[in-house]
Amino acid sequence: MGVFFFYNNRKPPKYGYKPILYNPEKEERDNRLAQRILDIKREMGVLPEEVQVKTDFKSEFLSQTSHLKKRKDREASGGRAFFTNNGLLLVILLALFVIFVLWLLGMF
Repeated sequence: MGVFFFYNNRKPPKYGYKPILYNPEKEERDNRLAQRILDIKREMGVLPEEVQVKTDFKSEFLSQTSHLKKRKDREASGGRAFFTNNGLLLVILLALFVIFVLWLLGMF
């Protein structure tokens, strides 16, 4: 069991966090320098010319997932009617409406 003494209190270790400052000017300067170096290397023929092909992430993701592919195919083919999608909900609402009407008439 620890006993508290005023003259022998151990202090917790100091937290040695050194903040890293963000310098946007230095970041922009470094980016410009890196881009300029790449441009010079391309001009010299060290690096081949880049052909940028932008891929659509959404279509790429859909092509890799089977359940999303099926959903997309269903939507493209016209999908299903409102009543087939929400049939159970409509039956429950109809039953509640019938119970409400019977309750108003005093039969229930």
